[in-house]
Amino acid sequence: MSDEGVPAEARAEVALAVRDALAEHGYERLTTAKIAEAYPKSESGLYYYYDAKDEMIAAFLEFAVGRFGEELDAIEADGPEARLRAACERMFLSPGEEGADLHVAVMELLSHAPHNETLRDPLVALQSAKLDVLAETVREGVEDGTFRPVDPDATAAFLLAAGDGSTGICVALGMDVGGALRTGWASYVDGILAD
Repeated sequence: MSDEGVPAEARAEVALAVRDALAEHGYERLTTAKIAEAYPKSESGLYYYYDAKDEMIAAFLEFAVGRFGEELDAIEADGPEARLRAACERMFLSPGEEGADLHVAVMELLSHAPHNETLRDPLVALQSAKLDVLAETVREGVEDGTFRPVDPDATAAFLLAAGDGSTGICVALGMDVGGALRTGWASYVDGILAD
């Protein structure tokens, strides 16, 4: 069944159940039964709207696109510099931090995207939403003179790639490089800000 016919409340409930199950079990060990354990209603309710696990994951990813933008909009930061730093803090997580397990699960999904059409489009949408928010923040800072003139799209792409890379190195593998990564991106952002 198409996600378009799913009521918003049901879509959100399924998305949150997938989020919780993904964070706990990862993609490889995720089953519809494990999603059902996190779902507040009956397992049959899941199948009423979605036929397969990957359709449920795609619903979660589509939900996450909107949620990511809302979360960044809700950051209480005054001006583009503070917003950019706060956005970067959300991307550079250490093991045990809230959201770290979910970042690893999304990284797992990214590794399956080349071979899974159901996951590819919503993953592209999620990463594009992150790029758009970062680029718009940098663009605003360049336009109002907060940042020196830089290419907002290239800067956003670099920051997103660095954030995704930090998930793999620091969170997934548990390597003790989180402090160095944070120092590195902070120096990069300082370089953007320097006039």
